[in-house]
Amino acid sequence: MDKLQSIKHGRDMKGMRRMRDSMEEVLVAGTTQLFKDGMMRCVPMPTPNPRDPLNLPEWRKWAAIITLSLFGALALSAEAIVGALVPIFVLEYSGVDPKILGQIDLSALSLSSPDGKPADPLQLLSSLGGPPISKVDLISTIPILVNGVASYLLVPLSIGMGRRPIILLAGMMAWAGGLWAGFSTSLDSHIAARVFQGFGAGAVEALIPLILQDMLFINQRNQAFSLVSAGQGLFIVAIGVTSPLIVVKLSWRWIYYITAGTGVIVWIAMIFLIPETRWIRSPDELAGKEVYPLRPMENRPRLDYSKYGYRTNQDDFGIFHAKKEWKLANRSNIDTIQATFFPNVAWVIALNSVFVGALSATQQNAAAIILSLKLNFNQLGLVVLPIVAATPFVWFFGGFMADKISNWHAKRNGGQREPEAHLISLAFPLLAGIAGPILFGYAGDHTADRPLVPLLVGFFLIGFGGLTMNTLVSVYLVESYPNKAGPVLVTMSSFRLIAGFLISFKSADWILQLGFMKTFAIYSGIMALFSFMLPGIYAYGKRMRIWSVRKFDKESMADSGIEMTGKGI
Repeated sequence: MDKLQSIKHGRDMKGMRRMRDSMEEVLVAGTTQLFKDGMMRCVPMPTPNPRDPLNLPEWRKWAAIITLSLFGALALSAEAIVGALVPIFVLEYSGVDPKILGQIDLSALSLSSPDGKPADPLQLLSSLGGPPISKVDLISTIPILVNGVASYLLVPLSIGMGRRPIILLAGMMAWAGGLWAGFSTSLDSHIAARVFQGFGAGAVEALIPLILQDMLFINQRNQAFSLVSAGQGLFIVAIGVTSPLIVVKLSWRWIYYITAGTGVIVWIAMIFLIPETRWIRSPDELAGKEVYPLRPMENRPRLDYSKYGYRTNQDDFGIFHAKKEWKLANRSNIDTIQATFFPNVAWVIALNSVFVGALSATQQNAAAIILSLKLNFNQLGLVVLPIVAATPFVWFFGGFMADKISNWHAKRNGGQREPEAHLISLAFPLLAGIAGPILFGYAGDHTADRPLVPLLVGFFLIGFGGLTMNTLVSVYLVESYPNKAGPVLVTMSSFRLIAGFLISFKSADWILQLGFMKTFAIYSGIMALFSFMLPGIYAYGKRMRIWSVRKFDKESMADSGIEMTGKGI
């Protein structure tokens, strides 16, 4: 009898392990059945509740997406525009009125070192006797660090309190910080204002993608995510290109007044157009299973108004009406720490950090090269044009084409959608990103040749590669760990920005010591190192996802079938 019971117990344990493995693979590892009998399924599966953000009318979803994209694009474009103004700030805090640049014929100046060679543009700025350039650079770089730290607070708060109050708070901090910077009276006050502004802008990195995934199906996310990056071209064209004229005719402070004023308008739009989107989903819903009865030839349940009622003004415009979920918020902090040790997440962080660092270093130093080429000061706006030119390509390759490729991959894979399909679209942006710093470094070291084309093309390639890559890996990680979307986004955005800050905030000093070419060749070399790991991540990514679940979710799995870790937050 004991032997029979032992055999039976062993069979039961094997069955439970098989069931657990199946649940892990389908629910947590990110593999989903996107196509069935030739029809695209809804993943996640929406509920019959009209309050479910997945059930919002399409016009309402896209109104929210466009508003979020405008907020995100404004924050991102401000980084590019302010980064281009670093030489202006060097003059300002060296006691020189920047407006003088509009009165000087730069082409008539002799910008040579004592030995007759073209002077290093950063050497010229550092000789003005003001504060160290590395400190002035903090105006451009410190928001990157703060953006990373902000995600650790904003996302858990959005899980505990709801997305809407946190995104509105972040938006207010962003425009208030801009006004503070405009009215600042010293370099220290200016830097402090940028810290405050950067905390609000930190919502772009993790909170906005989290809101987008709340109300979009997986086949829609690439295009929506890419809009945030691509949309910044609108503001860069309007403000960045005209910034030299604004500096000369008005003041650099008006750059902040204009961006902050625009931020207030977008913030008001957010109040009316972005509803609460936090919705806790079951593991089966996250996997796209038919949790609710579906009618023939339909891929989603019909709304049940008799059971759940209609959406109300409180649902659309309320700020603090979401149920408090502090246990899930605390759980997300644990998940955030655990996600750091997921192999594919670690790879994304490393790759993304180098791109952030290279793009930041480029934005800080491109204007100095432009000025050293003896162009008219009004042509300083050229420094932001590469980002403008890159934005439609970011949307096309990181959004439209990426969705087409991943859906094509799913059809070839028997209808199953694997997150690694997004990595196919990553190859071209990575190659562009590797080539960009080489061209930029060459331009910086050969200013006597007036290398405007290599400068702008290099900047374009860095911007296109970095922005497209960030869009693709964000979607990849959200799909890889749908029940840990918030923690994974926090881990990626925080570490990539903190590391990106560390490898860029001293870039001016490194250029003074090594030169442009050597400094940016190092960026390219590190990019290439992590980019060469792409085939391995593509081939073994699914195994990494399953290993991550088994390694870090054992306790939760033991509790009645992934009840805790299965909740989508």
